[in-house]
Formats: sequence, structure tokens, C-alpha cells
Amino acid sequence: MLKEYENYFQGKNIIVTGGLGFIGSNLVNRLAKLNPARIIIIDSKVPGLGANLFNIKEIEHKVEIPDINSQGLDMSNTEKIKELLNKGIDCVFNLAGSVSHIGGKNSPLNDLDLNLRTHVSFLQACREHIEKEGISSPKVLFTGTRDQYGRVSDKELPAREEFTIKEMVDPQGIHNNAAEFHHFWYRQFGIKSTSLRLANTYGPRHPMAHPSQGFANWFIRQAMNNEQIQLWGGGVSLRDFNYVDDVVEALLMAMASPKTDGQVYNLGAFRRKNGKYEEVCGNIKTVSEIANLITKIAQSGSCVEIPYPEEKKSIEVGHFYSDTTKIYNELGWEPKVPIEDGIRRTIEFYRKYRENYWN
Repeated sequence: MLKEYENYFQGKNIIVTGGLGFIGSNLVNRLAKLNPARIIIIDSKVPGLGANLFNIKEIEHKVEIPDINSQGLDMSNTEKIKELLNKGIDCVFNLAGSVSHIGGKNSPLNDLDLNLRTHVSFLQACREHIEKEGISSPKVLFTGTRDQYGRVSDKELPAREEFTIKEMVDPQGIHNNAAEFHHFWYRQFGIKSTSLRLANTYGPRHPMAHPSQGFANWFIRQAMNNEQIQLWGGGVSLRDFNYVDDVVEALLMAMASPKTDGQVYNLGAFRRKNGKYEEVCGNIKTVSEIANLITKIAQSGSCVEIPYPEEKKSIEVGHFYSDTTKIYNELGWEPKVPIEDGIRRTIEFYRKYRENYWN
């Protein structure tokens, strides 16, 4: 039997941007089980960002992918976006973008295009469409990142949604903040918007060919290759990790709830309950702890501590974990998958489908 928030998606017309990528494809696979009227994937297939048709192989007959046989559909293609909106879209999961810190540092203008300009173009297309047609707008759920907080002192952790940003570390965080603000600015034109700020998400269907897209999954690749994982500066920084299924659950709950319009929520693994902070599912680990746990579960690979590379220091934030009390109190969401189980599931997936992700 479907849960109440799962019933919300029956008969809905849904767009998922970045739907061929890591989180997007896991979301699409889940949505396909909830009996929506149609699922439309918008993905520009930018090289290196994780678009992979194998991610939706089992449900490809249940989705529509405009321009899939060409270069894919860019969110800034205003006229094409308006055509899709004419299909009576109810929900937009806006997951498109880049999560590469080094990419943002080395090519800030490219990051601006990927993480800001395309989002504003998409929102403007929504605005123009609803103003022309005199119809209600779909609800748009934007996925941001913990990098929007920049550097946070230890005494201010866990970071809450209303944290005052003091020091940004890379263009990606800056552009995600700006994109989030644009989503809320467009509410004055009738576009309902919600933002989730994601922590370190790991799991199946993640791109595995390059380390810039997420270090936890890259560590899994290295361990499975029986390689040595380098722990910069000893890997002492704390992070919160969420298995992708838990993140998908939060996306569904936030989209289905009318409470979330205009709201920002952290997704992490630390929250207050009964007046006390507590870690959830053991999902807060140092980088060293996560690496050693991965090699233990994979039964291969090893870890070595090395000095922090000079070119990486400027984008290191130190310890970071976020306060997820708000989404726990308002929607009842908290991570359910302990990190050991999540790593085990992820390794099992890649052992089975390795050839579709390693290159």
C-alpha cells in the first residue's frame, strides 16, 4: 500500500531535470512505481556530469526524454521548455547542475552557466508560460548543496538553515545560493518553490569515472579496484552522509507537502529530538573513517595519509554537518539507511553493473 505522500504522484505530469544523472535517475526509478501520468526527463547530457541511459534502462518505456538522440535538451531552451509546460506539468524536480568543486574553481563561468544561468532561464520560461496561458504553475523543487554554507566554525555546527554565511569557498556554492534565491524570487509570479540542501549523497547510479563528482563513491571505486585511497591531511574532517534512497524519500515528501512552499530544508544526519542533538544512523563520519569502512566492506583497497595538496586547500571547509531538525519536525523525514548498509548495497550494485559505470 502506498503512503499518503506517495499517493500524491498518481496521475501527475512530472518533469525531472538532470534525470539521467545520479540522484535524478534514482528519483525517476522510484517515481515510475507511483503511477504518474507521465515522467519527462530534461537532461543536456553534459560530458562528465553523470548522464547515463543505463540508469533508466529498466523503466525507459515509462519515461519521455526530449531530444535524447541529439545533444539532449538544455534547460535554457526556452521555447522547448514552454512546449513541455503545455503538457500540464504538475511537478518539477530541478536536479540539474554540477557538483564539482574543482570544476567551479577552475572554470567559474562554466559553473555559472551550469548552476545558475540555466535555472534562471528555466524559471523565466515558467513565468512567461503561466502569464501567457493564465494557468497555475507547477511546483518546483530545487536541490542545493551543503556548499551553500561555505566555511562554518566548529562552534556553529550543526549548520541550521538560517545560518549567516561568512566565507564562501568556491563558485559552486555561490551559484547554488543565487539559484536558490531566484527560485524564491519567482514565487511572486505564482511559481511555488522549495529547496533542499543536500549533504554528501552516495549510492548506486553515481558516475564513477571521475573523482570530482563525489568522494565517497570515488573511494568505493578505488577500493573495488584494489587501489590506495589518499587521505588528504589525514582525512580528519567530519561529514554527514546520506544514502541516495533516503534523499529520494525526502524529495518525494517535500514535493507532496503543501507546507514546503517557500521553505528551505537541510538534508543531513544530525538533528534535535527531545531537546538533545543526536546523530542518525551513524551517518556522520570523518573522511578517514568512511574510507576505512569502505575498504573493510569491499575487502580490498587500502588507505594512506598524505599532506593536503596545495591546490585543494582553498576549497576545504573543515568539519561540516547540518541540522536536519526542521525537515524532521515538519515532514517526519530522517535518514533510515545506516552507512554500513548503504556502502554494502552500493558495492553490490557496482559489482553487478561495473561495466556500465567505470568508463
